[in-house]
Amino acid sequence: MGIYRFLLSIFVAISHAGVLINGLNPGVIAVISFFVISGYVMTALISKNYFAPNKIVWFYLDRILRIYPQYLFNLIAVLIIYSIFGLKSHFLIQPTVIGLLQNLLILPMGFYMTPWVGDKFMIIPPAWSLGLEGCFYILIPFLLIYKLEKVFFLLSYIVFLIAYLGIINTDYFGYRLIFGTIFMFFCGSFLHKNNNISTNQPVKYTLVFSCLLLATTFFYPSLILPYNREVLIGLILGIIILPLLIKIKRTYFDDFLGNLSYGLFLSHYLVIFEFETLGIQWNLKWILLMLLFSTFLSAIGFLCFENPVITWRKNIRNKHN
Repeated sequence: MGIYRFLLSIFVAISHAGVLINGLNPGVIAVISFFVISGYVMTALISKNYFAPNKIVWFYLDRILRIYPQYLFNLIAVLIIYSIFGLKSHFLIQPTVIGLLQNLLILPMGFYMTPWVGDKFMIIPPAWSLGLEGCFYILIPFLLIYKLEKVFFLLSYIVFLIAYLGIINTDYFGYRLIFGTIFMFFCGSFLHKNNNISTNQPVKYTLVFSCLLLATTFFYPSLILPYNREVLIGLILGIIILPLLIKIKRTYFDDFLGNLSYGLFLSHYLVIFEFETLGIQWNLKWILLMLLFSTFLSAIGFLCFENPVITWRKNIRNKHN
């Protein structure tokens, strides 16, 4: 699964360099597949270590220790370079103390489209999806312990369908907010309980219906709204590929790339900020250099900041296993 997550991070990075595949945004496809994987991994983690109301707070601490080391490394790196050299980006045009606090908390960044957050000071722009994941982390232990997964799955799918039809904002409610996306996380969660798609009713019907919704966009162009096709493709790929990845034996190389994937997801925008400030025009050479520099920063972030914390996370899990 590590190699796959690394490839998904590459898709996110190149999408921010303006790369499209047949007119589709590969970053959106990758993010949705990340959601499916996250649902699977979080369900496995909670089921094994934190499946009790009095253990939920320890699950939150586990997630904080996972998310923050590399996030703070990249956030501080951007701020230092921004302060010394200056960075030209529409994401950095209105720095404020409140904006800095919102970036530090991460969760508010998932609501950047609202007037009280905004997108004028996003130190790590892809962090909006971490804010969305944070919402999922808050909810998932309660929903699993009290067996509310299917209720929230159904409600979320209804919101997604309304967004798919364009009745409400498709981009926000069908891609960026928890209301219309938590069912995608639960597809991964359900696959943890039963990775046989043919006998997993919620996942099987989601897969079939998603294929129908995708096909419908080719007959009704009015449904080609941001990002209907990419979201559906990402969901379909996530559902199909995840059960296959589960069966593959982990290797050192797989773990190595998996460890770099999160850092690459975060650090590539620091490189993009620099390139845009220098006025670089994107082509294959600069995209490859961006990926190389971003991977190097990811390795530094993992080895120097995340790796030392892994022992703490393992101790927390062992204590509550």
